[in-house]
Formats: sequence, structure tokens, C-alpha cells
Amino acid sequence: MKIILAGCTGFIGGEVLAQCRRKASITSIVVLTRSELPEELTDDPKVVPVVVNDFLEYSDEVKDKLLGASAAIWALRAASYKVELEYPLAFANAMRPLAEKNRSFSYMHVSGVLAEKDQVKPLWFLQEGRRAKGLAEIRLREFAHDKTSTNPWETYIARPSMVTPKVPGVLDSFGGWALGAIRVDQLAAAMIDVVERGAGQETFENADLVAHAKEIMTAND
Repeated sequence: MKIILAGCTGFIGGEVLAQCRRKASITSIVVLTRSELPEELTDDPKVVPVVVNDFLEYSDEVKDKLLGASAAIWALRAASYKVELEYPLAFANAMRPLAEKNRSFSYMHVSGVLAEKDQVKPLWFLQEGRRAKGLAEIRLREFAHDKTSTNPWETYIARPSMVTPKVPGVLDSFGGWALGAIRVDQLAAAMIDVVERGAGQETFENADLVAHAKEIMTAND
């Protein structure tokens, strides 16, 4: 499987990349990045770094590198409409014509539990970031349900709450899902599994992600 990843230098994206590198079922990881990756990553034959100067524009050279991919995980995050909304939509519009017409492309978008779809609702904190995430969820779902394209597309939304380091601790003992937390390795494992195997739901709340990850990790032990 060939997968595309955006946001690999972040806390969540970095763990997604690490797990993708370890999975035998994933044979190629196209990493969209603004800067050169460290040698530790570029020395891995599975990792294909693609420098994108502007995440609103995809050159023919970049598109050539995306051909053959069947999934993407978008973990690029920032509290702005440009990064949260315009960047992923630009990628989706560039990628959809490149996807195989006889196979649905699986796209996983990292949002957040505080994302707000109502663009006029008064918010007391993090207004722009929460509205941007909420509007991105709406637009990316609409993109998936656009039947005018012959290239089928599946959008999945991950809405984690507090993402903690992957060292097991007290949150596991008391049930991280109940406290609104998820370990970063659990989040990455759940998202990778969904884009690999598909799912019967579009949106994954924090509890859904924790339960899905624990099921996968137990099966793999």
C-alpha cells in the first residue's frame, strides 16, 4: 500500500510516520513537507520525501509522486483557516483526479473534539482554530459525497481530545477515553487501520479512536 502523509514533523504526524515505517503492509510513504527531512528518514527506502513549497499548489512533478497512492493521513494542524481548511481542500482537489477510478481513495483528517461547525456561534476561546476545524470537517465530507467525480473518495474525520505521549500511565488505568484522552500511538494506530481497511463510519470521536486502537493492539500482541 502506498500512503501519503502531511504533518510528519508534528507530534501526531511523527508517530503516524513511525508506525507506517514499521508496517509491512505499507510499502511506500509519500511525505509532503516544506523542508528537507533528516537522514534517518531519507535513508529509509519506504519514505519518499516530496517538498511542497505551497500547500495550495501542486506541480506536475509533485503530482507524479502521488500517483498510485490509495490513502492519505492529513496531520498538518494550526489555528487558522488557511492551514486547517484551505490546505487539505487543495490537496483533495489535486489528488482526486490522480486516484484510481475503480478504487475508493481513503482520506483521514485529523480534527479535534473542540471543532465547531457553527461558524457564527459565540466561542469563548480558540475561536478561529475551532471554527476552521469545524468548517474543514463540513467541506471534506461534502467533497467525499460529491457524485460528479468518477473517482470515489472516502473522508474519515478523527476528533481526538487530549493527545498524550505513548508511555502507558494513569490515564490507561482509569480509562483514557472516559477522561477525554488518547495516547499518540493509539491515535496513529487507529487512523492507519481505518485508511487501510475502511470503516462503517465517517467520524471517530475520542472514545471511538481509543476503542479501535485497543482492539487492534490487542489483536497484534
